[in-house]
Amino acid sequence: MTAAALASRVGTHVPPAAGLALVVAGGLVEGTALGTAQGVLLRRVLPRLRRGRYVAATVLVAGLGWAAASAPAVLSGDDEGATPPLLLVLLGAAGLGLVMGAVLGVAQSWALRGAAPHPWRWTTANAAAWPGAMAVIFAGATLPDAGWRLDAVLGVALVTGASAGALLGVVTGRFLPAVTGIAKAPVDVVG
Repeated sequence: MTAAALASRVGTHVPPAAGLALVVAGGLVEGTALGTAQGVLLRRVLPRLRRGRYVAATVLVAGLGWAAASAPAVLSGDDEGATPPLLLVLLGAAGLGLVMGAVLGVAQSWALRGAAPHPWRWTTANAAAWPGAMAVIFAGATLPDAGWRLDAVLGVALVTGASAGALLGVVTGRFLPAVTGIAKAPVDVVG
């Protein structure tokens, strides 16, 4: 989330094309980090996992999805208009997490084929995990305003990303036995 926060913050102060490029780069960095972290941990319980395929699937969905969702804010410029109530933002984030979690789960499940006995159950794991993680991410993203220093924004992004990742890891980790066929999977998968 730190790369994404930096890209979004800087992206509003540069020409639209450069801002869009920064947002796409931030999304790709975030997708790569997520896929790599999950791939390393999943490989411990799924030794036949092809990590490159798993990371690529994650980057395509998570990275480009994040970039697409962030692009309108960057392209619209620095808007000091009214923001919706926090509860509405968090409900929207949870809904987005449910949908995008399922889409990400399908892509990652495809990458788990041949490595896990029940790869498609990973779709359910992601659909269950991402609503809460997205609510945490959106809550953290609503804290800073235009007056915050960049180091403070990055600090909030780091804490928010770690918190969302921990929540994502705990929830998806609970699904590992269903995906792997191992009664008690020995590792939580972090996002």
